[in-house]
Amino acid sequence: MRHRKLSRRLGRPTAHRRALLMNLVRSLILHERITTTLSKAKAASTFADRMITLAKKKDVASQRRAFSFLTD
Repeated sequence: MRHRKLSRRLGRPTAHRRALLMNLVRSLILHERITTTLSKAKAASTFADRMITLAKKKDVASQRRAFSFLTD
C-alpha cells in the first residue's frame, strides 16, 4: 500500500529524478510553457509553486533557496 508516501518516483533513481524536475521547472520559468507527460507535470507543479512563492517573498534567504534549486 502507498500510505504516507508523498513523492512520485517516475521510474528513476533519486538524483536523476531531482535533475529532471529541476530542468522541467527551469524550462517552465524561462519559456512559460513545456511539453511533457501528465505524471511529470504533476510532479513538477509542486516545485514550480514553491519557486513562485519564494520569488514573491523577495528576501535574500528566499533568493538563495530558489537559486540552490534552479542553479541558473
